[in-house]
Amino acid sequence: MARPRGFEPDDALAAIKDVFWRRGFDATSLHDIEQATGLKKQSLYRLYGDKRGMYLKALEHYAAHEAAEAMALLETGGTARARFARFFGHVVDTAVAGDRRGCFFCNASIDQAPSDESAREAVMHGMEEVRSSFEVALGAADGEAAPADIRQKASGLLAAYLGLRVMVRAGFDAAALRAGVEDALAGI
Repeated sequence: MARPRGFEPDDALAAIKDVFWRRGFDATSLHDIEQATGLKKQSLYRLYGDKRGMYLKALEHYAAHEAAEAMALLETGGTARARFARFFGHVVDTAVAGDRRGCFFCNASIDQAPSDESAREAVMHGMEEVRSSFEVALGAADGEAAPADIRQKASGLLAAYLGLRVMVRAGFDAAALRAGVEDALAGI
């Protein structure tokens, strides 16, 4: 069957990512992916490989889009505390607005990383990129800190961030999320 008119591979991949992000690998069927993309199984396989290949491409798409856009919030000026307040505030605001998917890296770390080496590598790479962005933001805001101190603080903030995203996914209310953010910011 021919692809639908106006088909864009990136749009299809974004739809695939959204299904996996919301439902996880095992709970997502090929039928779900066909419904989300408007493409037939043969076209999906030709473009992205099997279901596992689609999942890995979805993680790459998440890293290139959602994670990169979130990290851009850290690049604007201000103190380290201001940068991270803006970053964490965006996470809470998104959850309060109804997006409870959490972090796709977090979800995949529980869903597939323990049993699939490629998924584990993708998740670890994504989380390392987040931590690296945290280091850059901390270093830019505090040029006096030693690299080891910055790396340690970035690791602590990564743990706080991932925990916050898990809390979002679990359904914690805005007050609990904001309290978690305040605690994380107190360490900066």
